[in-house]
Amino acid sequence: MKGSSSVPGGVIAGLGFGVAAGVALGALVLAPSMDGAPTASGNNDNSDYEKAVQDKEIARAQANSSDSVVREFSSETVRDTLSDRPVLVISTPDAADGDIRGLQSLLHSAGAQKAGHLKLTQDFFTQDKADELKSIVANTLPAGAELSEDRISPGTHAGQALGAAMLMNPDDAQPLASVDDRAQLLQALRKAGFIDYEDGTMRPAQAVLLVTGSEKEGYATETLGTFAEAIDEVGNNTVVAGRVEQAAPDGVIGSLRGADSHISTVDSVDRSFARMAAVLAVAEQLDGGDGAYGSAASAEAAAPAKPESN
Repeated sequence: MKGSSSVPGGVIAGLGFGVAAGVALGALVLAPSMDGAPTASGNNDNSDYEKAVQDKEIARAQANSSDSVVREFSSETVRDTLSDRPVLVISTPDAADGDIRGLQSLLHSAGAQKAGHLKLTQDFFTQDKADELKSIVANTLPAGAELSEDRISPGTHAGQALGAAMLMNPDDAQPLASVDDRAQLLQALRKAGFIDYEDGTMRPAQAVLLVTGSEKEGYATETLGTFAEAIDEVGNNTVVAGRVEQAAPDGVIGSLRGADSHISTVDSVDRSFARMAAVLAVAEQLDGGDGAYGSAASAEAAAPAKPESN
């Protein structure tokens, strides 16, 4: 770990995180009981079933209410934590538009500079396209960048190449690649259908916020994990945020938490407290820390503490 983490210290923020995380966990515990109406004895007990339905609805209402409270204070909580820090948002095909917009809005509130939104397409995670992806990366690698000879997975090589193209040197905050080299790699990958982005928006970044959804599939999950690790090796400051399902052992967040990684992870990103946690985690990364946040059992805390000063 780069540093220690803790639940936010502010009274309102701390209360909001605690309620949101607790209610989210309660909802997760209650939900499985809804999979089958029969009781343990096999009898269909209407009263038990109705109580389970009622408990689930109560948990959902409480979760939504606590989330709305956190949402009201999110912008103020993250304000100025990323002043003038360029942050690149990368998303997977299953990342929800609402999650991405919510995170982008909070990054703006935090004062972060936009370094672009790079969308990884389904082809990026298709095994049949792996050789083509690796070939494009090798042929358009920015000057001075190197690809690992020991780790040859497409996720690793793509992460090393895009990291070299899109990030700043963590030691002096200077771009690692020239404008021409960055454009050559991005345009080649977009032309081949591996990524998408808006022209004129891609700029060198000091940190990466990688947003994913809830889908888990062996090859795709492995590719995303190696991609994130390779990006982090280049620029150091990486946060992976996704739905709570990704915190399972076979999810990308779960696999990163189980490894000796300096990447920060945030689960439950469809909830306001987790979106706030993701932005605070970016700030923590830039201050040299890291952690595992969210509502899953593998999280260390609901969110990192807000830095005292930027």
